[in-house]
Amino acid sequence: MGEKGERSRLEWVILAAVSLGTSFVKSAFGLGAGVLFGPVLALFVEPRQAMGMTAPVMLLSSLAAIGAHWRRWEWPVLRRLLPGALAGLWLGSLFLARAPAPHVRKAIGAIALAFAAIQLARLRRADAAPAAAGEAPAGAALLLGFGGGVVSGIAQSGGLLFSIYLLPRLEKAAFVASLAMTLLVIDAFRLVSYWHLDVLELRHALLGLMCAPLMLVGGWLGKRLNGRLSARGFVMALSLLIAATGLALLAR
Repeated sequence: MGEKGERSRLEWVILAAVSLGTSFVKSAFGLGAGVLFGPVLALFVEPRQAMGMTAPVMLLSSLAAIGAHWRRWEWPVLRRLLPGALAGLWLGSLFLARAPAPHVRKAIGAIALAFAAIQLARLRRADAAPAAAGEAPAGAALLLGFGGGVVSGIAQSGGLLFSIYLLPRLEKAAFVASLAMTLLVIDAFRLVSYWHLDVLELRHALLGLMCAPLMLVGGWLGKRLNGRLSARGFVMALSLLIAATGLALLAR
């Protein structure tokens, strides 16, 4: 009983830190927080447990984000993106649930490293003009949606691929709202798939709900500091941390 109690306390502390940090990062900089906290946790606990613990927090953060962008999303664009994303999500979740832990850990490390590389590359050309909005080939929606779904199932970090598809095709407000809705749908279906595949445990879902007030605190701090910190410097530092985490996971 003592060992179980100690484990529950440790899990609560971990989830509390993830909840506070996730909401802070999302509110302050909009960076994909899942790709930071999931891989970091996978350094210390079994990777399936790390992803299962953070999944409820990701859903709560998406629910909080969607309220600020209510009904601004573009359903015609989402209808092209989401079918492939949900198919990829199931495949990624299946890999997470069934593959040996060392393989999962290395996959998460590779995803974290790729995310950091793409994020740093995007920072370098941040001042470039975005592509003109318009109709996209169906293949682009399928490829980026499916890839984002697979990555979301394994390491909760498909938002970058989804944004690559959405950003050139939507105005800023519609882009933010459509990405938020995409992540909300993905996070909700990920809970279902994780539960079905025994990746998610009931106590993690309950602990996630208990951490909801901390997400409000993190979101408030993120908004307060949004204009006071260098977004570019913070995102670069965070990307380098994600890259270092990815390398550490690959080296294990």
